Amino acid sequence: MESIHILGLGNMGKYLAYGLRRCQQASTSFLPPTLLFHRPGLLDDWEGANRSIRYTDKTRPGSPATEGPRAEGFRVELVEPIATQGQIENHSEVVVGSITPIKYLVVATKAYAVATALAPLKHRLDRNSHILFLHNGMGEFVHLTTFFQCDSILTRAPGVRREVSESIFPDPKTRPAYWAGVCSAGVYSEGPFSIVHAGRGPLVFGALEDQTTTRAPPDGGSMAAQLSGVGMLETQLVSSQKIIQAQLTKLVANAIINPLTALFNCRNGEILRIDAAREMIDPLVREAGAIIRALPSFQDEAEIRASFADDKLRSFVDRVATATAGNTSSMLQDVRAGRRTEIDYINAYLVRKGEELGKPHEHHESVVRRIKQLEPR
Repeated sequence: MESIHILGLGNMGKYLAYGLRRCQQASTSFLPPTLLFHRPGLLDDWEGANRSIRYTDKTRPGSPATEGPRAEGFRVELVEPIATQGQIENHSEVVVGSITPIKYLVVATKAYAVATALAPLKHRLDRNSHILFLHNGMGEFVHLTTFFQCDSILTRAPGVRREVSESIFPDPKTRPAYWAGVCSAGVYSEGPFSIVHAGRGPLVFGALEDQTTTRAPPDGGSMAAQLSGVGMLETQLVSSQKIIQAQLTKLVANAIINPLTALFNCRNGEILRIDAAREMIDPLVREAGAIIRALPSFQDEAEIRASFADDKLRSFVDRVATATAGNTSSMLQDVRAGRRTEIDYINAYLVRKGEELGKPHEHHESVVRRIKQLEPR
């Protein structure tokens, strides 16, 4: 049975790896997941963590945090081609420079890093491969000019999957099958290979219809079977239409909770208590709802459009903010660390669609500009 390779070991990557491995340690049906390290320095962190992922459960309100069993026994590969002998000599179990084909790959990097991270693996992926994209946003982004006094969006760039197709897999005949995943769990890190599970939520995933050819994605087989069997991840295999709906629903929550927590330097639940933050929620919800309901693919789907009614979206945002009240959003973590955020793939997606569809989007555009001012130049 083929191993699932995991590229991107941030919060979601480690959470997925932990859940997969803990499930597999009770069974011999599947090979251990393969962790793909993008730099040699991670090898020392891996040794410091005793070649395992530590897990802490904080999902039960009112109960103390409990440390679960460590997940161990992973396969490890170093993707970064530049590594000195001294950097790898004490890591005999690590595979370097593999050319073995990859059948199942989960990409859990930041949205803006997907294509760059995939490039070194291009020679190992083909028509028989399956790539599951697990990142925030809808995979489309726009860049604002660095001159924040300007009123218009000047530069547009392709979405994640389109960018990957054009730069990594330009030939549709040899292109891997694409999958998408949406994870609603609250997870944060306390170290390079340590995660805290702070809020429960399902991992919804499904194969995407190919938008450039008539070729339907082949059966995911082992990947779907492995992911579907992981209880702690609450995995749900759904149709292409359902996965897009799930992405859009989470997009709305991300487009409000993430930037507001970053702007007000607060935890998720506090945006419901800080007056200035709370006053921004309804205008952002109204714009997002109108834009999503106007998407051409939903015009003949009254039931789907009804599921994106403003009151339902507002209730969903409140539920997520309450369920993850003590969490620090990924965008706030990025701002505090002086890193680029994923605002281009979240609120800026809504700005772009609002422009295309002739729908109001000024509140989201204002949020994008304000977050851009917090990012490193």
